[in-house]
This record gives sequence, structure tokens and C-alpha cells, in this order.
Amino acid sequence: MPGEQHCGACGGSGVTEHTEHTVETDAHGNQTPVVRSWTGPCSTCHGSGSS
Repeated sequence: MPGEQHCGACGGSGVTEHTEHTVETDAHGNQTPVVRSWTGPCSTCHGSGSS
């Protein structure tokens, strides 16, 4: 559409790298920090690539 601009958060690609930080308890009862990363739809433009 005319006048639409690329999303600044994903640069117009529609996808971004997401990171989640949690603390989980292992089998021995010790708390361990866990970091998970994945690529998914941009949370700002919901995957459309434009704002």
C-alpha cells in the first residue's frame, strides 16, 4: 500500500529473534538459569513487515 513504512523493529522482514530468560529447577533440586532463543514473527508488526 502507498504510504506504508517498513517496520523499524524487524527492518521490514516480518521476523525477529526472540529471547526468553527463565529459571528452572533441575532433577537435583538446583535452580538453573535457562536462555531460549528462536526466530519468529515480529511482535511489533505481527509479521507484516510494515508499520
